[in-house]
Amino acid sequence: MIRNNSFTRFAGPFFVLLCAALLVWCGSNFADAQGMGMATGNGQAAPAKPLPPGMKAPVVDYRDIAAQAGLTGINVSGATKNKQYIIETTGTGVAIFDYDNDGLPDIFVMNGGRLDGGLAPTHYLYHNLGGLKFEDVTAKSGLAHTGWGQGVCVGDADNGGNVDLFVTQWGQNAFYHNLGNGKFRDETKERGLASPQRRWSTGCAFIDFNRDGFLDLVVAHYIEFDPSKTPRPGDKSSCQWKGMPVLCGPRGLPAETVSLYENDGHGHFKDVSDQLHITTPKNYYAFTPLTGDFDNDGWPDIYVSCDSTANLYYHNLKGKGFEEIAGPSGVAYNEDGREQAGMGVSAGDFNHDGLLDIFKTNFADDTHTLYRNMGDNNFEDATIDSGLAVNTSYLACIIHEGAAIAVLG
Repeated sequence: MIRNNSFTRFAGPFFVLLCAALLVWCGSNFADAQGMGMATGNGQAAPAKPLPPGMKAPVVDYRDIAAQAGLTGINVSGATKNKQYIIETTGTGVAIFDYDNDGLPDIFVMNGGRLDGGLAPTHYLYHNLGGLKFEDVTAKSGLAHTGWGQGVCVGDADNGGNVDLFVTQWGQNAFYHNLGNGKFRDETKERGLASPQRRWSTGCAFIDFNRDGFLDLVVAHYIEFDPSKTPRPGDKSSCQWKGMPVLCGPRGLPAETVSLYENDGHGHFKDVSDQLHITTPKNYYAFTPLTGDFDNDGWPDIYVSCDSTANLYYHNLKGKGFEEIAGPSGVAYNEDGREQAGMGVSAGDFNHDGLLDIFKTNFADDTHTLYRNMGDNNFEDATIDSGLAVNTSYLACIIHEGAAIAVLG
């Protein structure tokens, strides 16, 4: 969910800390997520390919050092037990970015909420002190909790030299302007990013789609969610998974679409979703947007991982608009023509051919998906050929090494 496609590598020890911390947050939601009632692909795992002769598998050693590093915040996403609604299971995002320009990556951790009316949890901002030590600076930074957090993306919206935060939520999204003195200010309404109605947004990404030098913003919306109108586990056929009563959704609940906001050059935004053909019929459970120049024409495109519906791929028409071509491009479904429960998504040139490929994680009981970029907006599902179709048991998080990071799932 964080994307400016300007990747730089972190030092090894910090990445160990990062993985240890994120595995705790991602794993805390998985046990409940298995019963969500999401559509799954019933994917069949393929045997793992043997290593080349003489090659040994690397030793993977992750250690949870979050507490000693000062990362002690409690992640809240609905009830601790007996979750009743899908909003309680999707987890929350994380961003890693240098908010104070001291050369050290800091950590922003999203928090959800509670449906029982209990005390609302706060988000967390951890200032990197160096030496794998962090300080909780949430209170003095001004990053107050304003809603049920989901995803986060970072970018310098006004080119002022300080990285701002955009937080997606169930309710109202929030834009936090980085004032450059260690403090942030909620300027959602002033920036034109307030929604006229309550909405459930999931992933987001900053993108300069028209190449005017100012970051625009794409936001994925998941479900039109209202607890008073949503069935409880087992109430409907769509609230069953493998014969068991489970949390309802996403299928059976009202779907959503995607929004694109254009930056006017002063850090203010205008919704141009309809004008530039981003808006779709509300037939999609949009989860995570990914941006990149997938056809090497010099203009950044937008791919959206969708849950239990076809994925979306918006080809950039030289900054004048977009065309949605996921189906013809081969990235709407897997190689069997099936919709999958898409979660996180990332891009990289895995075969060094100069073209960005797409890797998408899916819900449990399905393989993840690797789309090999063949050029000219054509992709093929290379999951099995590449040896990645070996896991159907886990719901994965996407981790990006670079200027920023986001996890949702």
